[in-house]
Amino acid sequence: MQIMSNGIFKSPLHRVVTNKAKLRISVAMFYEPEPEKKIGPVEALIDDKRPRLYRNVTNYASLNYECYQKGKVPLEEVKFHA
Repeated sequence: MQIMSNGIFKSPLHRVVTNKAKLRISVAMFYEPEPEKKIGPVEALIDDKRPRLYRNVTNYASLNYECYQKGKVPLEEVKFHA
């Protein structure tokens, strides 16, 4: 969502607060586009005041897994740096 919104919507950081008095159940849900689908900022959200922040990327799931193994943040890998 952060890439497609060109940084308007931020990806939240997942945090957990434990409670010794109550049982905690977690349900992980993952979604990802098909590998051949191109992910990039929506053109209508790019202009002179808000330039493109992220490059287009395909196979985002593979990028995500590769970055995780290297201790990198996928969003930083596809972000244009000034």
